[in-house]
Amino acid sequence: MSQKTEQKGQSFLKGTAILTAATFIVKFINIFFSIPLANFLDDEGMGHFNTAYDIFVFFSVLASSGTPVAISRLVSVAYAQNRKREADKIFRVAFTLFSGIGLVGCIVMAVFSRQFAMLMNQNDRSMYAIAALAPMCFFMSLSSCLRGYFQGRSNMTPTAVSQVLESLIKLFVGIALALYFLKTTGLPELGAAGAILGVSIGSFFAVLYILLYYFRKSRDTRYSPFEPKVSSVGEILKSILTFAVPVIIGSAFLSALDIVDSSVMMYRLQGAAGVDANSAIAMKGWLGTARKYFDLPNAVIVPISTIVLPMLSGAIAKKEKREINRISTLSLRMTLMVAIPSAAGLCIFAKPICSLLLYSRPEFAANTAPLLAVMAPAVITASLLYTTNSMIQAVGKVYVPVINMIVGTVVRIGVVYVLCGIPEINAMGSAVGTFVSYLVMIILNLIALHRMLPEIPSVVRMGIRPLLASVIMGAVSYPVYLLLTRFMSEKFAVIPVILLAILVYLVAAVFTKAITREEIVQLPKGEKLADKLHLK
Repeated sequence: MSQKTEQKGQSFLKGTAILTAATFIVKFINIFFSIPLANFLDDEGMGHFNTAYDIFVFFSVLASSGTPVAISRLVSVAYAQNRKREADKIFRVAFTLFSGIGLVGCIVMAVFSRQFAMLMNQNDRSMYAIAALAPMCFFMSLSSCLRGYFQGRSNMTPTAVSQVLESLIKLFVGIALALYFLKTTGLPELGAAGAILGVSIGSFFAVLYILLYYFRKSRDTRYSPFEPKVSSVGEILKSILTFAVPVIIGSAFLSALDIVDSSVMMYRLQGAAGVDANSAIAMKGWLGTARKYFDLPNAVIVPISTIVLPMLSGAIAKKEKREINRISTLSLRMTLMVAIPSAAGLCIFAKPICSLLLYSRPEFAANTAPLLAVMAPAVITASLLYTTNSMIQAVGKVYVPVINMIVGTVVRIGVVYVLCGIPEINAMGSAVGTFVSYLVMIILNLIALHRMLPEIPSVVRMGIRPLLASVIMGAVSYPVYLLLTRFMSEKFAVIPVILLAILVYLVAAVFTKAITREEIVQLPKGEKLADKLHLK
């Protein structure tokens, strides 16, 4: 490996490590945010909370999802070509454009909160939570522009710190406001609104931090007098929109899945399945909670997909074929290394995990666990979808993921419509639809990716060794769990078993050569670690 390649590899892993650490912290903070909410808000309150959050995710995607992707790619290409002035102008134009879009989204969400609540739940009691989330659409638009700029420069620190800061404020302020409104009004919908308001306040402070970071760093910027003339505002706008619009559309479809899924599920549950309104909202609460736990592996997957876009874009801009293949292969391998054992763990231990996280609500946990177990295999396909979307976008084929996600959306709606109308299946139909839709999307993505980058190895072949290591992990950890449940409750037994499962998986990954020496040596003190593990 050349020195040049080695440095890039270290940069890839370092950036991934920074974002992974931050995302892990954020995920744990979110768990501590969700646990008390799920325990002092009743099923109806959690239903209102999840309703607001689903709509927020959709609007935040429209306001900001394409922003960091477009800015990251364009800035990384500009820096790869030593055009710093161009990169900074790209950021300024994008910041102006998307802050306006975010402001419009904020106003629409606040003004039409009642209409959105009626559309989602056939009643308007979720309107307060929806209105409380509106400011975050604007704040997220600002922060996503700044994050995309620094990601394009392969600087993940501001993104990581701002995410942790946002989550901490959300935790303390959101819980405090939820408790205050519940105590003073006794209304679950206002308790949910208080929790959501904490989310908006957290996003404000995240923007404040990253803006201060930007102004401090911008003072040190130096431009070369030999740089070519920068593009006009019109040319930059065209480049941004050409790349961002299809990404936004694709991300909107992916986020709209939960909204459409939820609406179709509620319609079918209260219609064909004969479920009353309160029970349907409770089922929605179970499903929303299961989805939150389903998203936990994203703590590692999202950093991989975030890092691969600017790095692969830069390698493509420089036409470094060997580096293109190395980054692509490493990204897919890392994704599978995390996704496969995560899916296995969530599936095997869904019941005790839900019992632990929903400790004071055993009935809620018992209803959530089967949904999580059915959704768990989709962790693999969803994780691969994030990574392959970024890889395809880096190649420049931004419409391909959009088309594939539209197909997956149609499939999911069909599955949910049919299954949720069957009384014996009810909300489980949504969990099945999640798995089927992601499976369809990733199959289409992989077919497209192998046409664009034919030299990367087969994903199925890359997944064999992590799968074998995961089987060993399950075969060792589950009997130990059953043994421990003889001496303690299942919710406490799962804690040491999860730690054991992680250790067994890492040992099995080394034994099966799922982890290679080349990957280990790129870590801090990796040479010594590789020697101790006898990796060759």
